[in-house]
Amino acid sequence: MAIRKQNKHSLNLKKTLLASLIAMNVTSVSAQSEQEQLSEDDQIEVIEVSGLRDSYKNAISTKRAAVTIVDSISLEDMGALPDNSVAETLERITGVAADRFKGGASEISIRGLGPFLGMSTLNGRAISSGSGNRSVAFSQFPSELVNGVKVYKSQSANLLEGGVSGVIDLGTIKPVDYGKENFQAEVKGTYDEYQSKLEDDNGFGNKISFSYTNTYDVGDGQLGFAIGYAGGESPRPEETYLTSSTLRNCNSDYGLDGGSSCSFNDSNAAANGGDAIDGDYYFISNAFTYRQMESVEDDDAVIAAVQWKPTDKLDINFDAQWSESSYFEDRHDLSFDDARRRVSNWQTNDDHILTSYTGESRIANMNEMRTRDEEYKGAGFNVKWQVTDDLELAFDAAYSGTNRWQDRTYTRFRSKRKFYDWQQRNSQQFPNVTNVYTDFDDAAGSSINWQSDVNDLAFFDDDSEARKYRFEIDDRIRSTKLDAKYLLDAGMFTFLSSGFAYSSRSHQNYGEDQVSKATAKDDRAGVLASAASCLEPWPQSGYGEDGDSPVSQWAYLDTSCAYSTLVGSDVLSPDPKAPSEADIDLTEEITSFYVMSDFESELGGMYVRGNVGVRYVHTNIESKGVTQSYTVQTNENGFIELDGNNSVEINHFENSFSNVLPSLNVILELREDTELRFAAFKAISRPDMWFYGAGREVSDITYDDGYTTPEQALDDGNVSARGNPNLELIKSNNYELGLNWYWEDETMLSASYYYKTFSARFGADTSDEQIIVDGTSYDTTVQGVPTIYDDESSIQGVEFTAVHRFKTLPEPFDGLGLSLSYNYSDSDYITPEAGGSITEDARAEVTPANLAGLSEHVANTQVYWEGEAASIRLSYKYRSDYLKPFGNDLSQTNRFVDDQKTVDLSLGYKLTEQLTAKFEVLNLTNEPAVQQRVAQGAYNQIEYSGSKVFFGIKYKM
Repeated sequence: MAIRKQNKHSLNLKKTLLASLIAMNVTSVSAQSEQEQLSEDDQIEVIEVSGLRDSYKNAISTKRAAVTIVDSISLEDMGALPDNSVAETLERITGVAADRFKGGASEISIRGLGPFLGMSTLNGRAISSGSGNRSVAFSQFPSELVNGVKVYKSQSANLLEGGVSGVIDLGTIKPVDYGKENFQAEVKGTYDEYQSKLEDDNGFGNKISFSYTNTYDVGDGQLGFAIGYAGGESPRPEETYLTSSTLRNCNSDYGLDGGSSCSFNDSNAAANGGDAIDGDYYFISNAFTYRQMESVEDDDAVIAAVQWKPTDKLDINFDAQWSESSYFEDRHDLSFDDARRRVSNWQTNDDHILTSYTGESRIANMNEMRTRDEEYKGAGFNVKWQVTDDLELAFDAAYSGTNRWQDRTYTRFRSKRKFYDWQQRNSQQFPNVTNVYTDFDDAAGSSINWQSDVNDLAFFDDDSEARKYRFEIDDRIRSTKLDAKYLLDAGMFTFLSSGFAYSSRSHQNYGEDQVSKATAKDDRAGVLASAASCLEPWPQSGYGEDGDSPVSQWAYLDTSCAYSTLVGSDVLSPDPKAPSEADIDLTEEITSFYVMSDFESELGGMYVRGNVGVRYVHTNIESKGVTQSYTVQTNENGFIELDGNNSVEINHFENSFSNVLPSLNVILELREDTELRFAAFKAISRPDMWFYGAGREVSDITYDDGYTTPEQALDDGNVSARGNPNLELIKSNNYELGLNWYWEDETMLSASYYYKTFSARFGADTSDEQIIVDGTSYDTTVQGVPTIYDDESSIQGVEFTAVHRFKTLPEPFDGLGLSLSYNYSDSDYITPEAGGSITEDARAEVTPANLAGLSEHVANTQVYWEGEAASIRLSYKYRSDYLKPFGNDLSQTNRFVDDQKTVDLSLGYKLTEQLTAKFEVLNLTNEPAVQQRVAQGAYNQIEYSGSKVFFGIKYKM
């Protein structure tokens, strides 16, 4: 049964759309019958894409063919993406921005909405996560093994729900659809300029990849398979200035007010006899640190696919993915870790941010080794069956699982307290310590040569400690779905689609466990003397030169040796699986149904097409947690004490809710090369798993607190939540209007306006619950319960894309092209300052932040030239400042990432028909990663990691 032809104009457009769909290996139920109706003269050209400029050509073709609003970068071959990582590929898509981590792209935001409001899939299936939230580690899917990425910016009823900002879908190859034999291999060297500073390292690493694809005739059908491997070792050193995670407001001056730790009181001199909040005050961290760090990541990944088409009506696919990442980090810190003590002579800017001050602190030599292993396993089975000419059925079953384990080994040696003068500089320079001295009243006369003294381990003679940490996360998703698509003969409606999907997510996040051993006072001298055998030469040259660090080296200890010295014969064995209030044990079951109809017609003589549908989603949440078990003791005065014992009370929460998600996508062809797009839809995002914890923590209750009954003790704010299993979803209403002009197959101009309303403000609230103490259940009010408030916010923005190849220019300039994209976002969302160590009146004075992850401006410019043998691409990426939360801690201060500007360069040269040489430099200008808190100037991180160079040879059969 054929689709009705509206007119010749309509048919020509359909040919273009069908060609694009074939190029993307996505054909509709009517593709075969559609092609059969075309004469030989009308046969559609199928676009084969293999190079940089062809990735843009295919992106234009895909955007034009899709009914939803979608942007993509896709190539035919496995491993042909022209970027060093999938995250870097995503950054080339309009409106997509990445968080820079250790010099590379990591967490992805779409149109200014943070990672927690997006969703990522692989071949249309949800991906597990080892991070405790729903963000995906794109590094587990190497760009060498992925042949396409799509970003869906509007929803249709048949798409998996879960992204208010959008859905990112990674695609892998289908070998029969690819249709030919192909072998390719690449050997890639890496060079890290910061790694080369290390005395025992030349800065080089390596990556290798290979893949093979082939298809065979089997009976009347075809059988194909593809397999690929990518792996290698990547150094990731860094030089950093950072502060502790807590921030406090104080107004005391040691020289005027006395005292030890800084305070915020009306009686302090800065209050001028009034309220402290009306006088001058300052924000200060508990510690500041200079860090030298070496890290290496070793990755291996395999992706395989089998496709069998026994007949032209049956398509059977199986795909599997495996990756393993081993990460090693060796930190060596010089830390002033009593930074709030005896603060004096302080100066601030207009936002109460310190520009200089004097303090007293111990100086700590801290060393930490981190080892982290993460393994991902995924598999999917898919069958498409053309039951009749009018009906197609599709079945899909999948598994995705991630396990992450981390071990931390930590040592600390601290000096006796010294006074110091601290001075802020700028975002490119580490703050300075201009003087260290022993007598507050004689700074010049008691000054010490601290940059020299810190190289002597004997300087750190006050105390010492060893710690061991471990955590483990296990996340598994099992899913299945069934879809049906029916060709209609009902006026303007062309297809009717319906489907069912079910998934079950099992998530165990075992809170990090810690065991420590402090050196007894009488043993400190002996332990310090023994630790001297663990000293090693300072391992690198030129530490801190880019950040103009005030210190260039300090006593360097082998962390394993120092740890063994500190613990002696003791064994510190943290057990993350031992019950803890911080543990997350979550089961999330999602069932969904949808119905959708495609349509096409004419409106005022113009061709119009689109889809309309609705998706119903039902969610079941089951969360288990623990509360420490207590025995009630009563003294002779009638006061109680809660004594913890060796058991726990189990908390079991269940919650279920439903959402209805209508969607409409409309495309109106104004001219043959110009279209107007409109989308309206409801969307949802799911809170991160760590917010669903069921653990409840009871504060220490002693006789001195004066409570006479458990009810009185519990209900006096002494029970706090480690999550909220009753959280529902973040919901949004979304509208978009766009205009696209397709001048040629390699030229496009696109502009769109989008508007979203949503309720996504997280905060800590209270809830009435029951807590068991000594076998009795008590009604109490639980504090700090994560809550999504009903406050409605909105975000609106505009998005522009321009892609053009200058193919009308004379050779060789006809290989020149450019891609420009810009996204502007604005929101009335408010994230108030919530720092738990900042007084309430001072929090109210802090300018609120916007939505987490929201950058007002995101731009990407790429200029490229590609000829028969050579290619070059220069990229500039800009992202304006944005809020970056501290995970699930709702009582931390607002943290802002400064504007990010990155320049990357890529070169390629085809040596022979089979061999291509490649060269790439990331972060060409060595831009630091800078973070601030509360307001401009309060730098809590200035991190340099240098440029990264990649070079290699690629062979393609």
